This record gives sequence, C-alpha cells and structure tokens, in this order.
Amino acid sequence: MNFFCEGNVHSLPEGSDSPSRLALEARCLGFSCLIICNHTGFEKVFLPEAASSIQGMEVIMGIEVMAENAKVLHSRARSARARYPFVAVHGGTEEVNRAACEDPSVDLLVHPEDGRKALGIALVKAAQENDVAIGFDLSPMVRLRRTSRSRWMELVRRNLTLIRKFEVPAVITSGAMSHLDLRTPRDLIALAEVVGFETFEAKEALLHPLRILDKNRKSWASPGVEIL
Repeated sequence: MNFFCEGNVHSLPEGSDSPSRLALEARCLGFSCLIICNHTGFEKVFLPEAASSIQGMEVIMGIEVMAENAKVLHSRARSARARYPFVAVHGGTEEVNRAACEDPSVDLLVHPEDGRKALGIALVKAAQENDVAIGFDLSPMVRLRRTSRSRWMELVRRNLTLIRKFEVPAVITSGAMSHLDLRTPRDLIALAEVVGFETFEAKEALLHPLRILDKNRKSWASPGVEIL
C-alpha cells in the first residue's frame, strides 16, 4: 500500500473549504496525508483541530510563503521554520526562485514557472545543496487551454529535465482551493505523465512530502548533526 501525500492545498479562509472537509475528501480519494499550506496573510486556518480527529488521515498545517524580494523571503522563511513543520515558497520571479533555492529553511518551491521562465542550472544546484524540493502544481493542465497550456507544459518539461540531471526531488500536487479541486493519486500520476514524468517519478513525487515531514520532525543540534 502506498501512503501518498497531497502536499500543497489551501483551506478557509483562503480556500473555500474547511480543513476537515478537505481531509475527508482526500481520504476518500486515496491519500493518507494532507498538507494545508495557505499563503502568507491567510495563516490562521479555520478550525484545524477538527481535521486532526479524522481517522486514517494525517493533516499537517504548513505555510506557503509569499514575498516580493529575497530579503523579505529569508525573513519570513526563518520565522515560518520555527512555527510550521512544512514551509513552501510561492515562486515566480527569478529573485524569489533563487532565494528559495538558497534557503535551507525552505522545504518546497512551488510555481517557479509563474514568471514564464524555466529554472536555471545555478538555481537547481542551489536547491540540491539546500535540500529544497521543486513543486509541480498540475492544476494548469485542467485550467489552461491551447497555447497557454502548451507554453506552461514546455516550462514544466524544461524544469523537470534539470531536476532529473541534478537529482533534486519533485513534489506533484493539485494545488486545490476546494475539495472539488482534489484529484486521486492515480489522476495526478496520469497528469504528471502527460507533462513528462515517468510513472515511478510521479509516485515518488507523491511520497516525498512525507520524507520532508520525517526529516523536519528530527531534532538537529546544528546542520548535519542530529540529536538522538
């Protein structure tokens, strides 16, 4: 049995559903873990304790940091690291993408292609060195049409080629804003295959958020030194 994790969804007050509603739907679809990452400004999630009572589902409250420049991002990421077990960054501009990849406080960079530019070698190498995963929100496959979708797919494929070369982990997600946006693991794997993932890569991308959580739950005296 695979314990797949949906690693980047949004609940009330940012999304349209409560954490418990999202968790119930995710469990029905075949997930064992759900990470809610509301954007900066929507951190106060509506009734998170209700979701923790749902059997068979682990619900984690993370955050997706928004920042207009590198200085603000580093400050917010450090602050978030002390409060959340999972820290994502909403990328897009080259400055924010680079800052996220260079910051060991960051677990996941999502939407790096929002600036309509693929990641570069320097950014991916920084992500490798700082153990930052690259997120692939697959919702544009459903939402976009014609040339817009083609351009988005081309950027995603270029990013995928680079992270393969440098063995940077990927995370795939529906980026759901409501329970209606959630997809089964099988559907997400199929969408990922359309944009260039191999089946085993897509499965690994649904498992990787759990590895991030396991790593963050450990106690570290300093970088690379674990307290047992």
